[in-house]
Amino acid sequence: MPTKRLTLALTVALLATPAVAAGAMNENRARAAAVQILKGDPYGKTDAQVLRNITEAQFITAGSVCGKKVTRPVWQLHVVVPKARNPSGDNDISGYLVIDGHTGKMVCAGLPFLD
Repeated sequence: MPTKRLTLALTVALLATPAVAAGAMNENRARAAAVQILKGDPYGKTDAQVLRNITEAQFITAGSVCGKKVTRPVWQLHVVVPKARNPSGDNDISGYLVIDGHTGKMVCAGLPFLD
């Protein structure tokens, strides 16, 4: 029978871990799917370069994204390409890529060169 200390530690670990809906991809898979969508100028020519420009990932199961109600889970990834790493221009790029939480396909994007 687990001790109270072990039970408490497991409870804290579970509460600190973001839940992913059944069948939805985890954050690492979401980032990998985003790399396949973003690879190329100005987001990076290699997986590592693209991953460096993905600064945040958020799993969303309710509310709205892209001006529409969320009806199935999505991953919203914040992408930032600093001016110094932007081969296509003189400005920073900052925006969001939203992908389906199950398939990894693009739902919408607020980034240049993605339609």
